[in-house]
Amino acid sequence: MGPVTTNPWLISIINMTIVFGVLAALGVLMKIIQLVDPTQKKTEKPVAAPAAVAAPVQDDSEVIAVIAAAVAALGHSAEDIAYVRRLPEAGWTQNARIEAISVRKECF
Repeated sequence: MGPVTTNPWLISIINMTIVFGVLAALGVLMKIIQLVDPTQKKTEKPVAAPAAVAAPVQDDSEVIAVIAAAVAALGHSAEDIAYVRRLPEAGWTQNARIEAISVRKECF
């Protein structure tokens, strides 16, 4: 058996060199496999996405009337309504996130 060291720093450096060497070798192996992968589909030229079609403007007067009636039923006046507008499609998700944050603030 060759010379044995008891220096912990030298042992740590040798072990870290081996670990990172193996990780680098695995990274190179993964890149090689990715390049020669026979199951990977060959992509053609990217096709431009069709332009987004703007949603038609809807008449919201009936919805606004219903909202105003609901606010009036709660005992508020028309002056209490600051602004009424239609939220985008992500409105429900955004509202859920805001509600989750406010509940967390109340808990802590």
